[in-house]
Amino acid sequence: MEKAIVERAAPVRVRMRGRRQITLPASVVRSANIDENALLNVSVQGSTITLTTQQAAQKKRRPLAEWIGCLKGTYGSTTAEQDAYVANERASWER
Repeated sequence: MEKAIVERAAPVRVRMRGRRQITLPASVVRSANIDENALLNVSVQGSTITLTTQQAAQKKRRPLAEWIGCLKGTYGSTTAEQDAYVANERASWER
């Protein structure tokens, strides 16, 4: 498993303006390699706000193959149980 390399620079102070807008300093944008009109993901944990580029977020995504079988048994262990579950759900729909 690869370890993430975290670059830490001195904190930069920014001010929130009207309409909850902030301006990222050019040095931060260059350092993070952020292009104009780039999409950023925002996450909040306590009082810490983290911005990540869409590219960084996509690298964290798990391959689809890892999800195969994760819901096994959720709707029943046998085909008959699964069919009964689906039939029960369909019967509950308002028509």
